[in-house]
Amino acid sequence: MGRLMKKEKTLRLIFIRFVGLMVGFSLVIATINYTVFIYATNTDAILPANYAETAISENRELLGSTPAVTPEMVPDVAAFGVFDLNGNYQYGSLSQKTVKSIWEKYQNGASSLTGWQFLYDIPRSNGVLLITYPISMQFSDPVLRQWFPNIELLWLLSFVLEIILLIIILSWNFGSYLGKKITVLQSVSQNIARQNLDFDFGNSDITEINQVLDSLYNMRDGLKVSLLTQWKIEKTKQDQIEALAHDIKTPLTIVKGNAELLGETALDNEQERYKKYILENAIQMEGYINQLVELSQLAEPQRLNFNKVSVPELMDSIHEQTRGLMIKKNIELVWQEENLAKAFIQADGEKLHRAVMNVIGNGVEFTPNHGTLAVTVLKTKNTLVITVMDSGKGFSIQALHFGKEQFFKSDTCRTNHKHHGMGLYIANTIIEQHGGRCQLGNTEQGGSVGIFLPLFS
Repeated sequence: MGRLMKKEKTLRLIFIRFVGLMVGFSLVIATINYTVFIYATNTDAILPANYAETAISENRELLGSTPAVTPEMVPDVAAFGVFDLNGNYQYGSLSQKTVKSIWEKYQNGASSLTGWQFLYDIPRSNGVLLITYPISMQFSDPVLRQWFPNIELLWLLSFVLEIILLIIILSWNFGSYLGKKITVLQSVSQNIARQNLDFDFGNSDITEINQVLDSLYNMRDGLKVSLLTQWKIEKTKQDQIEALAHDIKTPLTIVKGNAELLGETALDNEQERYKKYILENAIQMEGYINQLVELSQLAEPQRLNFNKVSVPELMDSIHEQTRGLMIKKNIELVWQEENLAKAFIQADGEKLHRAVMNVIGNGVEFTPNHGTLAVTVLKTKNTLVITVMDSGKGFSIQALHFGKEQFFKSDTCRTNHKHHGMGLYIANTIIEQHGGRCQLGNTEQGGSVGIFLPLFS
């Protein structure tokens, strides 16, 4: 296929690389945290876990003999209380809420208050000194110590948050990397969906994506052959229809001409009736042939000549022609336009005019004599909406589903021998070629056909 081969790697290798990066960066984060921690310990920014206990032990003799214990004599991470022999609290830095429980702990011989708070007792001449202190690392700065009393927990939470942030960043990059690689698959599938098969996006450097690409390229090639074959068949069919229509028109013209010549001669009633049958059916056959030729031409969208078309001018032309259709059956025409000033559409004006007239003609055909046909034309934000409502019997359930299909003829309420089953099909085909849609429905008065076309922006 003329694609340059790139050095490939598998998704498994990419995932292993992702895991490796995750482990590697985690070790780097752990090392940095450990280094910062050691540095803070060596510079006394963080006090060791046994700092308070060591300081108390070194000052034990002084604390037991001094007449009065002051806060400067105990570590600033500890709290103290001086009690008499009866357990009465004399003074100190203990919280009043904890005085009683601390004395009870001392009485019971306990040395631990909580999981990381401990109790140190020093006998004095007239009582005892009780000191509570932590066996955990502490910040030397009082403010930091107040906000973060447990450095181990702080370090653990920081490490966990850093790992979570690392996972988010690496996952984002991993997803973006794979997303860019998968974009080629989306581009290929979108081109295939649009039947734009003259493309080649090359190959990927990921083995599994290349395997999917090869399958899509094979699908493209197969679809291209299939569509080309189908197009040739359709083209042959169209050419045959046009040739056949042309061949039939010649003898049909002769039949019509001779039937009309017979009308200029003296005919009895029976002969006049035969002549009428010949002319009526010849005209009906000619209608079928003209519509078959038109259908074959509709299959080629390149025949449409798109231009910027003024909606008011288009509707004025359709309105004028519609008034002429009303005369034969004495139908009342209710025509309403809203907000059409400066409205334009990108369209083949002649083809779109014919499509709208087909819909209106269909409504006229099924509106009874002296009935009413209502046509409303309005502009929404991005859409032109044309609604044709007749006062006939309405669409059958079957017609609501299949009324826009080629040669469809309902056998219940809206069909006669002159109905070829191609009017709405032709209209719908032209409207879809203009990027619009046709919608069948019923109202209380009769049938309804809505035409929705995108406005020119």
